[in-house]
Amino acid sequence: MTGEVRAAGGVVLRRADGHAQTVLVHRPRYDDWSFPKGKLHDGESFLDAAIREVREETGLTPRVGAELPASTYQDQHGAPKLVRYWLMEALDGRDPRPTQEVDEAKWVPLDGAGAMLTYDRDREMLDAILARDGTAYVVRHAKAGDRREWPGDDRLRPLSKPGRRQARGLARFFDGRSIDRILSSPAVRCVETVRTLAESRSLAVELHEEFEEGASLEGALHLLDRLASEDAVLCGHGDLIPAAIDHLEGRGAVVIGQRNWKKGSIWILEREAGLVVRARSVPPIHPV
Repeated sequence: MTGEVRAAGGVVLRRADGHAQTVLVHRPRYDDWSFPKGKLHDGESFLDAAIREVREETGLTPRVGAELPASTYQDQHGAPKLVRYWLMEALDGRDPRPTQEVDEAKWVPLDGAGAMLTYDRDREMLDAILARDGTAYVVRHAKAGDRREWPGDDRLRPLSKPGRRQARGLARFFDGRSIDRILSSPAVRCVETVRTLAESRSLAVELHEEFEEGASLEGALHLLDRLASEDAVLCGHGDLIPAAIDHLEGRGAVVIGQRNWKKGSIWILEREAGLVVRARSVPPIHPV
């Protein structure tokens, strides 16, 4: 019996003009268009092979994200074949440079890639990727008074009366909007900002240190990545939110309209295939 053929590859994405694009490669040997992939070398892991194949076939250096559904089928010799894929983001977003076994590689709009792909199995994986389109709502906590006048642990500082009005306004803002999860910095002022909203949706407020004051930008971005397929509200602080928006803009996301960092403001982060491609801010519902 013919042994299983093992291969790995990547669906490489970048942001361009407020939309997601992916790399497709053309192999003259098969005259097909597909995602970059190839067979494992002896002793090589699936993930290492996926990264190597992307570099060899596109010349791009990827950042690895979530693993995608594997593809199983029979190759041209009738042998069973397993291909594992990872979602990846090109670190520099430049044009690909085909090298081995590929005579052409190009960026194409993600929503138009299906028309170019040769195989139904690749189109099925593309559909799964396009489903990663959850919206993230990043909220700066509502007004909580002057921290210099609070005598105790600053993490325990509650909302002020104007802040509580903002929290009620926040809950009304989400009327008619889908929410799957509500996450918050452990700070009391953040939890109280989203508590009314959580109670109105019968959702728990999940506490995440990645969004607390002074946390690393890398951790906050990783948390956002993990929520790619969900509509989620995240409440945090005035240090991380501007840094996150600046980072996303630097990676190609389009910031629409004016920037608002006031307490109680909301940033709406729109995704395509899990990537934040557009961001816009909403001022506090009850400015104070």
